[in-house]
Amino acid sequence: MDTAVAPQRSWMNVLEHDLNRYFPELLRFESTPEMEASELYQRIRPEVERILNTIVLSEPSAVADGLAPFEFNSSNVASGKLQPPATAGGSDLVSALAWNIERGIQLDGIIDALRTHPQLKDKDLLLLTELDYGMARSANRFVAKEIADALGMYYAFAPVYIALQKGSGVEEFVEGENTNSSHGLAMFSRYPMKNVHAIPLPNGKDKMWGKEKRIGRLRALVADIERPAGEFRAVTVHLDAHCSRAHRRLQMKLILDHLETLPPLPTILGGDWNTTTFNSQNATRAIMGYWRRVFMGPKNVARNHLPHAAFL
Repeated sequence: MDTAVAPQRSWMNVLEHDLNRYFPELLRFESTPEMEASELYQRIRPEVERILNTIVLSEPSAVADGLAPFEFNSSNVASGKLQPPATAGGSDLVSALAWNIERGIQLDGIIDALRTHPQLKDKDLLLLTELDYGMARSANRFVAKEIADALGMYYAFAPVYIALQKGSGVEEFVEGENTNSSHGLAMFSRYPMKNVHAIPLPNGKDKMWGKEKRIGRLRALVADIERPAGEFRAVTVHLDAHCSRAHRRLQMKLILDHLETLPPLPTILGGDWNTTTFNSQNATRAIMGYWRRVFMGPKNVARNHLPHAAFL
């Protein structure tokens, strides 16, 4: 298993590439092992790994709602140059939101919700999954950067896939072509982030097999958040949908085992865990699992076989 990947602190152009010209040839491969054994992949492998091992970090660059982004340090606060947001300060509480925004296709609506919805706005921490950069289905926008700029937050974006096609389902028929062809997950914070890195996770399904072909694998994104009232750690997680429960357990174990190797900090872990509670490694297993629960009785399954939240 690969070790955690350190970030490359830079602007988004670190993710720019010219690999798209090789996509027609790469699409001919029916499996990742077949692709990786090819002469073509050996030539482009350094560039592929450079992109997939990069984490883009940026400080707030835009003014949100007329307020300058908050950078906590004593000189700034004392001078009155910067005012902390309403959520900053000595509170013991951290407000966090985990959301799979489904590529960021409805980006303007997502940003509006994060700015105005009473249950979504003014969060200290956003753990977001499924964000595009340079995909035709999301108008070739850099979703993470636009969210960070609109909210005035620090952000980290980790690509997980280089998409060889426009996407799945109706995404295949959207107008235009992919530019950067990247898809990943991100973290947004009101406070500075440090020690940002990613934990590679094994795929539950070969991403080069099937209709939607991609190079890469899921990752968990980790950062230490320098909050004035006390430092804490945050983790954005996206577990595999097309796998068994045992495989998702393995992915989570890899994340937790890695966190045990880090200096202890209070930790917030959230994201899309894809906890379907049955084996979805392929269509046959998913269908069999579904009908098994139908025959068991939906109410019986919901009451006696699904996990329930515990409030302490």
